[in-house]
Amino acid sequence: MRGILIDSGTGDLLVENGSIVIGDTEAQTVEAVLTTNRGEFKESPLIGGEVMQMLGGVVDVMWPGRVKKMLKACGVDCERVKVDNGEVIIE
Repeated sequence: MRGILIDSGTGDLLVENGSIVIGDTEAQTVEAVLTTNRGEFKESPLIGGEVMQMLGGVVDVMWPGRVKKMLKACGVDCERVKVDNGEVIIE
């Protein structure tokens, strides 16, 4: 998936030589889906992985399946989402 890239450090548009950068946006789409809360994307209010709410808690066994559906709805092709020792793995 190609689109406008965002600077991961600041969250601003990535600009080089006075113009925005176009590139592969799959990684930033996955990051956005995992870190947002439901309702933050007004056009798609059910998308939001809410991963920050799982910090220090128990992982819901249904969470990987829900995130997989959210990623597919955003155009990210994935076969499996799992949580292993606090690390989210997307295959």
